[in-house]
Amino acid sequence: MKNVCVVLQEHVNIARNEGLQAVVDEFYLGGYIFEEIRFLSVVDIGKLKKNLASLKIEYENVCFVAENKLLAFVKGVLTEELPTAKIYAEFGDALIFDDKNSTVFLVSQDKTELGVQYVRKACIPFLQKKYGLLFDKIVIRSVGTSETLVKNLLAETNRRAGNKLFCKHERKNDEEVIEIIYNSNTPKMLADDVLRILADGLGDTMYALENVTLEEQLVALLKVRGKKISVAESFTGGGVAKRIVSVSGASEVYFEGLNTYDERSKIKRLGVSAYTLGSFGAVSEKTAYEMALGLLDTGDCDIAVATTGLAGPKSDKSGLPVGYCCIAVGTKERISVYQYRFDGSREEITEKAINYALFLAYKHLKNV
Repeated sequence: MKNVCVVLQEHVNIARNEGLQAVVDEFYLGGYIFEEIRFLSVVDIGKLKKNLASLKIEYENVCFVAENKLLAFVKGVLTEELPTAKIYAEFGDALIFDDKNSTVFLVSQDKTELGVQYVRKACIPFLQKKYGLLFDKIVIRSVGTSETLVKNLLAETNRRAGNKLFCKHERKNDEEVIEIIYNSNTPKMLADDVLRILADGLGDTMYALENVTLEEQLVALLKVRGKKISVAESFTGGGVAKRIVSVSGASEVYFEGLNTYDERSKIKRLGVSAYTLGSFGAVSEKTAYEMALGLLDTGDCDIAVATTGLAGPKSDKSGLPVGYCCIAVGTKERISVYQYRFDGSREEITEKAINYALFLAYKHLKNV
């Protein structure tokens, strides 16, 4: 099948539009990819009509996307140009025209019932019925894989799969989310082969084979193991703790979080030695280790996570590079300290460190 998306605007502007992207992504998640995205001005009605006529010949499915304020006008044009088409799933000015061999959709580019929800509840079910295909997906999530490696893995899966399935990939703050999307006609052996290629390539950076967040996976494992976790943070400023407690039921496994930003707080609350801070600095493996040890010495937690680093935008008196950080994760039996050098803005560096802290806690707990 061939699908095209036509974005209708008062004045053509191809700048990034989150509402439009959400609508396109919703079709994508339903298993339907647009081979082409066009941008047209609704001011030129003649051009709109001409495009509609040619697109209906070239494509099986034509999706018009417009702002809410333009929907009624576009609906009038389409109704005039498609007088014999049947109308399905009409909701306000959002609707579906089925005209012989082609289908025309009109949806809003806003994240409303006329936009994303309409695609999910009306457009995708219509397409599933039209083609007799049901789509499913496998979600793979990982942290810490190089961008180059992921690109190579996806290229390999594309060569292997052809057009029988496809992978959607999103990378944010060094976390990968890969969705393998396939339909009921896809050979199971092919879907399994693509999954194997990705899983083997990602290795121990993979933390889930389902659509769950890092914090959800960590909390679930803590519950299964019957363990409690505590967190001591410096430059992440409580971000790790916030992610953990955002998960329903976290109170069963989360004991406490300390935001020990000042060196005196590290000494007073965690027992970090003044000698360590004076000799090695607040951002050091030794300090991260003692921060985690201070949590474990209370006897109130089974696993501890500690973060210390430089988020920028400038370095401090230590002269260490912006983005350098130390993350300590461990139990009474063993504490491991990891060093990283993250790039990006202050916010990006902090979010990457939070992702790694959660991932390392999950990985450590899984292996004990």
